[in-house]
Amino acid sequence: MKKKLKKTQVFLKEYFIFSTGERKGIITLLVLLVVLISLPFFYNFLFPKQPLSIKISDIKSMDENKSSFVSYTNNEVEHELFSFDPNTATNQQLEQLGFSKFNVKTIRNYVTKGGKFRKEDDLKKIYGIAPEFFQKIKPFINISSTQKTNFSFNDSVKYQKKIISKKIVELNSADSLELVALYRIGPALAHRIIEYHDKLGGFVSTDQLKELWGFDEDILFDLQGKIYVDASKAKIYQLNSVTADELKTHPYFKYKLSNAIINYRKQHGNYKSLSDLKNIVLVNDSVYQRITLYLKMD
Repeated sequence: MKKKLKKTQVFLKEYFIFSTGERKGIITLLVLLVVLISLPFFYNFLFPKQPLSIKISDIKSMDENKSSFVSYTNNEVEHELFSFDPNTATNQQLEQLGFSKFNVKTIRNYVTKGGKFRKEDDLKKIYGIAPEFFQKIKPFINISSTQKTNFSFNDSVKYQKKIISKKIVELNSADSLELVALYRIGPALAHRIIEYHDKLGGFVSTDQLKELWGFDEDILFDLQGKIYVDASKAKIYQLNSVTADELKTHPYFKYKLSNAIINYRKQHGNYKSLSDLKNIVLVNDSVYQRITLYLKMD
């Protein structure tokens, strides 16, 4: 028992008894820790946070000046916002505001065809305008009082439908006004139809409309007897003379399939029939049915 006590005393003397210099060092470290921990409290006490003061007059002044130039950054390009009327603004002014070239073209087509923006929210319904961008420019939309009536954007479309709703529309020659006049076709969907028509080089079947986003099969059912396609107006490619660059622009072919078709022709000579396309690995039955709509033999 005595031996254990002596060992304990020796252990305590070796590890827990400090010299005068060591004690001073420990005390100094403790003081520094206390000071560091206390600094934030003393700082807040000496320099309290001041509440943000905003006067109502300042807010009114900002509201009154909302039509003045304001700059913002969109996609790393700085644009200036200013008061504008979408019915009369030029293409250059719209691009300065931050509208994309696609937006400008859509707006110009709508106005050229007789469409009118009668209130700020009408512009939001133009296809391709992002909601965040619309919220930035909305305070700067200043539609002329001559344009403002009791009719809305949708009302103007309904009015056009009543006039020409009985007309049967040929898709390869229709313009946006004729399409918008159809039942269940709005400006955005009409624009997508024309854009897809241009990419295809023309429609060969009304069923191709179902390939568009937002065009459900039930819409096509409702349009039966109101639309048709003149396939002779579509651009058809000669299989043995078409180039890869021509095919690449078509949504049904694109890059890989276009090169495969041309390379097969270079390796095996001219195609003897359209069915030869099935020898290409990329051409399965569904692909074959689609691409042969736009291919013919010499």
